[in-house]
Amino acid sequence: MDLLSVAWLLAILATGIAAGAMAGHALLLGRFFNWIFESNRTEMFRQSYPEFIREKKPELLFDNLFILALLLTNAYEVLLWRADRIDALSLAAAGSQWLFVLIFFGSGFASLERELLVKGNIAPDRVQRFLSLNTPMTVLSAILLLASLTCLVL
Repeated sequence: MDLLSVAWLLAILATGIAAGAMAGHALLLGRFFNWIFESNRTEMFRQSYPEFIREKKPELLFDNLFILALLLTNAYEVLLWRADRIDALSLAAAGSQWLFVLIFFGSGFASLERELLVKGNIAPDRVQRFLSLNTPMTVLSAILLLASLTCLVL
C-alpha cells in the first residue's frame, strides 16, 4: 500500500467518523437540545450540561474530530496534487469540508453553541436564535460531511 492509498484511507475514516458524529447530532443530540429549550427546561440545562462539558476529560479524537477530518482530507489533496492525480471528486471532498467550516463559523452558530452549551448563557434571545438555527445548521453540516465522504469513496 503506497502513501497515497494510506492517505486516502485515513481521510475516509476521519471524514466518515466526523460525518457520523454530525448526523448523530442532527438526528439525536440536536433534537434533544431543541426539546430542552422548547419545553422550558432551560434552568435545568444551565445547571447540568455546561457543568458536564467543563468537567469532562478532554478526548483527543472526539474533541478534534472535524479538524482531523479536514487536515487528513487536505493532506490527501496535497498528495494527489503532487502526484498530478487531482480530480473533481477530491476537490469536491475538500471543498465540502471547507464549506462546512465556513458556514458553521461564518454564520455565528459555532459561537452561539459555545455561548449556550459551554458558558450556559440561556438568555431568551440566545435560546431563540439557537432554536431557529440548530436543526438547519446541523442537517446542512451533516449533508456537507456526508457529501465529502461520498466524494472520497468514489
